[in-house]
Amino acid sequence: MNISEFLSLFLPLFVAMDPLGVFPAFVQITSNLSSKKRGRVLLLSVLTAGGVGLLFIPLGPLVLSSLGLKNGDFQIAGGLLILLVALRDIVLNQKLFQGRDLQGMGVVPIGIPLLVGPAVLTTLILLLDRFSPFAVAGCLVLNLLVAWGVFAVSSRLIQWMGVTGSLVVSKLAALLLAAYAVMMIRVGFSSLFK
Repeated sequence: MNISEFLSLFLPLFVAMDPLGVFPAFVQITSNLSSKKRGRVLLLSVLTAGGVGLLFIPLGPLVLSSLGLKNGDFQIAGGLLILLVALRDIVLNQKLFQGRDLQGMGVVPIGIPLLVGPAVLTTLILLLDRFSPFAVAGCLVLNLLVAWGVFAVSSRLIQWMGVTGSLVVSKLAALLLAAYAVMMIRVGFSSLFK
């Protein structure tokens, strides 16, 4: 595989996963956790996202066609879930996952749908038309490692910002998360009605 083929495989998944765009959501959801707990949530999130993504490569096309689901259905459902997380923090001033077990937080919403959500699952299906399942799986794992690296620095950033700075970033991240959710819902509806 030459560099051009690698980039045409890596970049669509990187854009779909959008670790830099998801970073504020990760900070918002985990801002009340200690560094050790945040690290455990991050590891569980990446493992969950990797497991779902790798299973989706062989099974995804079969499941979609057998259930009659479209990619837009995934985008709308994921957007609604993310919007719920953001609105709860903004309107009710409560984190949806505060006090929840770390395993649940790592699985939903960080692992799914933030790291591996509708955009990534759709991109995986599209890439399977052009590349081997092994190449797609390898590139998914590489993108998850990049996301892990980005999220791993969140502890240092939160420590540097302090309590007040973390609160401001958390609220701002919740607003951005809500906007991201609305965008996912909009794209999902537009793809359904093309």
